[in-house]
Amino acid sequence: MQTVLSLTPKQALEYFMDAEQYCGIALPSYINFQPILDYVKTTIGAKELANCLKEEKQYPSKFDQVNYKILVNKDGKYAYRPIQIANPYLYYLLVRSITTKECWEALQNRFDEFKDSHIEVSSIPPMKNKKDKSTLATIISNWWSNLEQRSIELSIKYKYMFITDITNCYGSIYTHSINWAILGKEEAKRNIGKSSLGHTIDTYMQGMQYGQTNGIPQGGALFDFIAEIVLGYADKLLVERLKEEQIEDYKILRYRDDYRIFSNNKDELEKISIILQTVLADLNFNMNASKTILTDSIVENAIKPDKYFYISNIPAYKKEQSLFASFQKELLYILSIAKQYPNSGTTCMLMTNISKRIQDDATIYENIHVLIAIVIDIAINSPKIYQQALACISNLINRIEDEEIKINLIKDVYNKLSALPNIGHIQIWMQRITIPLDKKYGNNPYSETLCKIIYGDHNELWNLEWLKPDLCADLPIDKICDNKALDEMVPYIKIEEVDVFSYQ
Repeated sequence: MQTVLSLTPKQALEYFMDAEQYCGIALPSYINFQPILDYVKTTIGAKELANCLKEEKQYPSKFDQVNYKILVNKDGKYAYRPIQIANPYLYYLLVRSITTKECWEALQNRFDEFKDSHIEVSSIPPMKNKKDKSTLATIISNWWSNLEQRSIELSIKYKYMFITDITNCYGSIYTHSINWAILGKEEAKRNIGKSSLGHTIDTYMQGMQYGQTNGIPQGGALFDFIAEIVLGYADKLLVERLKEEQIEDYKILRYRDDYRIFSNNKDELEKISIILQTVLADLNFNMNASKTILTDSIVENAIKPDKYFYISNIPAYKKEQSLFASFQKELLYILSIAKQYPNSGTTCMLMTNISKRIQDDATIYENIHVLIAIVIDIAINSPKIYQQALACISNLINRIEDEEIKINLIKDVYNKLSALPNIGHIQIWMQRITIPLDKKYGNNPYSETLCKIIYGDHNELWNLEWLKPDLCADLPIDKICDNKALDEMVPYIKIEEVDVFSYQ
């Protein structure tokens, strides 16, 4: 698997400055941040941060909302994850800093030092496989092959498996620990106040987060890479501690903050888990107790519970073809899984499959209002699949010929979903459905700033009060919306727009 670490400094700069790597949230295809990134790169050029400040020493860390946050609902209730679209100026300055020849080679060497034969890591930002539609598809494929399938393989050699992950990983990263990870904690402590790559990254993290030192932004390959610096350091510390304890017969698979640890000795495995917990605690991390198990049923537990349930129960599909007698019965089946395993990959896969078949079905004789009601309930129970659910809903609504009925149904769907908290991401995808009617009737029902920009309102996504006005005077906010792509859109969301594994 080729990762970003295989690139030259120049290639790494280009990789991180690509819009697909910059924004880690699923958005309609007419939203494109590449013009913003290109403008910033050209305008800033070789300028240093100090030369970009509106006032001397008035650093971005003194200003709130420097990054743009979209709240993504996690449970259909009150839990949410703030996904951030980084301030493009700070983003470029940071990318440029870490991809100088000296700094990039230092990072490559440090990651080499993190490597150990006992640990397999498959979450360093990858290069997109040629067969994949997107980098996200490559990431999902890597998880499947290097964590799930590899776990099953290791069941041949090992008797026990310990599974855990880190609670709120990105939100727990202590920004000063980035310097510890690059230099080593003792060396970093001895060099407090001195300029270093880790200190530079730390400064930009604080600049994006109102001076906070707890947590790094989530959303985009750059922040995944920075998280890997700290997690790779944790790997190194763990291996060193296990050597001291003379524990040698084990294997660890790590995908970002997900750990699977294998051993033939149950007592040793428990000891490894305690040492891991100590190492993580020293870096401000905590294990997620609700997702921690020690098992001798490796094959069964290597597969996610929702997937195992789907496979082990009544066969309802032959490949992608359904054996259900109607769409309604199939949707009720998907709803039962969504309620039992919220936000599961199985729910996403099944919703994608039925949406494809609904899209391809020339005539649907079932009650469309009933089908939409069930899909909404699925989405409420699994917010992770909002865009797949809305693709299905939009296709069903598009079957209605009476425009008044269609408009009223869209309003009902919007009102139902708007009653949920933290609906920024939902609004963005709802807008994809309603744009034709909104333009026709002059409506603008959305409060999400990104939605307002799509309608032509000049709103600022990022707080730029700290920046010299001449550097942002011509920032092409309006070009975030690719009007040509928008005009070419069909009046419903094609499932290909939201399915990361579809091929063009």
